[in-house]
Amino acid sequence: MQRFAMPEDYEDRLDEGRRAAAGLPPGPVRDAVDRALAAAPSREVHERAEALAAEASALTGALEEAAFDGTDAGRVAWLRLDFTGRLRSLSLSPTIDRLSNKTVADAIEAAWTAAEAARSEHVLHLERGQAALLAGRVPDPLGDAIREALARSAGERFAHTTEDDLCSAEVNLEGRLTGLRFLVPNATLDTECEALAACAASTIALVQARAAERLSEVVSNCGV
Repeated sequence: MQRFAMPEDYEDRLDEGRRAAAGLPPGPVRDAVDRALAAAPSREVHERAEALAAEASALTGALEEAAFDGTDAGRVAWLRLDFTGRLRSLSLSPTIDRLSNKTVADAIEAAWTAAEAARSEHVLHLERGQAALLAGRVPDPLGDAIREALARSAGERFAHTTEDDLCSAEVNLEGRLTGLRFLVPNATLDTECEALAACAASTIALVQARAAERLSEVVSNCGV
């Protein structure tokens, strides 16, 4: 993080600037200088801003390293999401050959819900622990515009079905899994658990990538 080192004689320089401004003739130039001097932060405000920036940087680093695991009640599926909600890994139990397509698909969705709950709880915990940081936020019109644009596009869905009809997945704009199906009859019986998990994971990754592209487009249209 790039930091601005406030000079030891900062206050003296401000006083010199004010004395020099007082000698300027009235007019737009003096008004501009007065506004600039009035907006100059105090040393205390600067130091607090530096501390908040350091906290924000540490918080970002912690989020980027976080991972969130989830499984279903029957422990048929296990998966891991990163801090953005992107799928990082998916595993299925060898016992899927005793289960129906729908049961396994439902297990993956349940594991996803559990991982999302862990992710949400983690974010909530961070917010509670960083109350001072959140309270120090300045008005963010661009951020508000982005949130409004995302809310308007919340109903968009992104889906893909594999060429062999083995797996179909759907996600929303945020990349959250909203639907998963295995379409080939007896897919869980005739497909090894590792292969079925890999197929589901790659299909989900594909639609999440499409959602991410659309998300970038929505944000870009806000002027970012």
